[in-house]
Amino acid sequence: KQWYQRRVRVENEVEQSTEKNVVDSTTPADETISEQELVIFTVASDDNDPYRRYVQSLKTFNLDDKLQTLGMNQEWLGGDMTKAGGGYKVNLLKQAMEQYKDEENTIVMFTDSYDVIFLADKTEILTKFKESGANFLISAEIYIWPDKSLEKQYPEIEGKKYLCSGAMIGYAKTFWNVLNYKSIENTDDDQLFYTHAYLDPEFREQHKIKLDGTSQIFHNLHGAIRELDFGFGSGRLTNWQMGTMPAVLHGNGPTKIDLNRFSNYYPRGFDPTTGYKGHCIRCEEELDNRVNVNDTENLPTILTSVFINDRTPFVDHFINQTFAQSYPHGKWHLRIYNRVWSHADHIQELVNHHVTNNPDSNLASFKLYQPKDTTQRTLMQQYDEAMAQCLELNCDWYFALDSVITLTDTNVLKDLIYWNTSVITTQLTQPGQYWSNFWGDVNPDGFYARSPDYFDLVKRERLGLWNVAFVNNLVAIRADVIRSGKVAYTHSKYDDSNYDVGFATNARDNNVFMHMVNLKQHGHLKRMENYTDNRFHNDLWQIFTNPIDWKLNYIHPDFDKFLAMTRPQFPQPCPDVFHFPLLSKKFSWHIINELESMPGDVFAGSGQNNDNRLAGGYENVPTVDVHFTQINFQQEWMKVLRDYVGPIQRRIFEGYSFHGNALLSFVVKYHENGQRKLVPHHDHSTFTTNTALNRQGIDYEGGGSYFIRQNCLVRDVEIGWTLIHPGRLTHYHEGKEITSGTRYILVSFNDP
Repeated sequence: KQWYQRRVRVENEVEQSTEKNVVDSTTPADETISEQELVIFTVASDDNDPYRRYVQSLKTFNLDDKLQTLGMNQEWLGGDMTKAGGGYKVNLLKQAMEQYKDEENTIVMFTDSYDVIFLADKTEILTKFKESGANFLISAEIYIWPDKSLEKQYPEIEGKKYLCSGAMIGYAKTFWNVLNYKSIENTDDDQLFYTHAYLDPEFREQHKIKLDGTSQIFHNLHGAIRELDFGFGSGRLTNWQMGTMPAVLHGNGPTKIDLNRFSNYYPRGFDPTTGYKGHCIRCEEELDNRVNVNDTENLPTILTSVFINDRTPFVDHFINQTFAQSYPHGKWHLRIYNRVWSHADHIQELVNHHVTNNPDSNLASFKLYQPKDTTQRTLMQQYDEAMAQCLELNCDWYFALDSVITLTDTNVLKDLIYWNTSVITTQLTQPGQYWSNFWGDVNPDGFYARSPDYFDLVKRERLGLWNVAFVNNLVAIRADVIRSGKVAYTHSKYDDSNYDVGFATNARDNNVFMHMVNLKQHGHLKRMENYTDNRFHNDLWQIFTNPIDWKLNYIHPDFDKFLAMTRPQFPQPCPDVFHFPLLSKKFSWHIINELESMPGDVFAGSGQNNDNRLAGGYENVPTVDVHFTQINFQQEWMKVLRDYVGPIQRRIFEGYSFHGNALLSFVVKYHENGQRKLVPHHDHSTFTTNTALNRQGIDYEGGGSYFIRQNCLVRDVEIGWTLIHPGRLTHYHEGKEITSGTRYILVSFNDP
């Protein structure tokens, strides 16, 4: 019955709130309340992220002009607030209240600032205060602190019965009397001070002191998070257990991260009920603090540090995409820290291409640190020293990029700078997985804990700007935050491999907000496990582990255009011989180099009728070739056929669908001093694919595929382009003789 009554009460409150929001919020329902003087006090020694959030929440309800902040930019004298302390707040407030001590009608509110947000306007707060019947109302919680021996002295009330001094409201004269209940030292405990006043029965009754046990105005999160419902339909955070809609939310005790999460939505943060992916209200407001990244001449100076800590698939793509970022080189300092010996030569080649031998390179500065330097330092030391260079270079922003990321957008740097937050990342996720570069919550040890909305964010079902508990892999940090000394990777609690956990812990402990934005997809995370370096081009074997990166690197950039074509639109150099781009130049170069770099001559012994690589041991029309089974690439190639060739085949040869079989896939080598041509033959396939791996007229002369019945020669096929044609019966063909050089083709007999 009590639960039902509370639900009715909250539904009525929601209805009243909705009606009030429809009317001009400046039009008071009660003239007396609208004219009531309200003063809001808080204590803050540092103009940090939590304090700015607090002020912004006040601005939302036009309450910021009521605020008086005490102790700003002054030494904190209240002791260690992780223990008993905070008497300094009482003494600061007592000094500030001197001018209001005789004002009976002025209402004064005090709240903490770093862990508080406002959820309602002046009219609602004052109405609820007057309805409480108290002259002085203090927030309540379920835990008693700091003196548990006082438990039995607490009177029984509805709801929570223990005092929390993080938020209170009262008539100025009464407030003054409470502050003067007794003297308090700066390092004494402020909550104990108010507790003694409240537990004094005579004083309590004389001044009509009450606790807000049902969260009419104040809701303390510690021990009461589950009482709250996000209330998205009503647009208000709702205490479903008490049947109320609190006006002030306090993240007391160990609930700072929970408060951060609530503040992503309220007040006016994000509305998931609007639009397909929700509506990020904050993204469209609070524009005064954003950076104009379109003003190229006045863009901030940045330092980007690139870290290669582990053997990395597609490391060349990572380096190339970093250099491809759209940012004025004159304002861009770049550092590369490589700890992997097997990558050293390759990275040096990439640096030579982009910097050393590039006359157009005009970076503000560039340095490459190879393993002989980087391995002398721990990861924590390396990341801290790299970040410190930002201050030495007098930069405005610092970026740390780990090689696990794949960037697919060239505006990442500017897009993150735009938001102008202390620390920010863009959402990066392993394709098809829930593994990401941010955590919505952490456990008491500082490691991953799943937040209630994590899946909504990681699946991009809610798009916006999010205050999160942990970021890594691509992190942008404002230089003033570095200069403050509040962020560092070194943390004595964690081992060196958890340098990123150390960074996030330091940031949280020092009131530095970390944000993740997922309004735009800038890239993703690669899977790094089990990546080996026992081949020349190990990335060729990554199609199962990192299929998106494999496609970015090895599938022809025009391939997707052909997926939208119909049969008549495909190039057809000969009847029923179709032509389409399948593989990139990079794939062609890599597969040739992989084969030619193997010990000995991997092509040796082929080109004979007797061939023990085949099940029957005999090849009727032999070629000098390497079968993909020889290099353990057959399954990788089968995936290429199924994922990329199959969809094309269904568009070209309508009514037939690739069965996914190809027992023979191989690279053929025609050489001026070896096999120069191939005699007429049918292929042992339903359809054949023949892909050019190098350049006719440059790497070799002559050659080509001649279809005898059709009397049609196909020559000068571009690298990576594939001929697809029927294998048996209709397309009797031959390989024309090359006159010089070496020709490579990749052939696959599909559905034999």
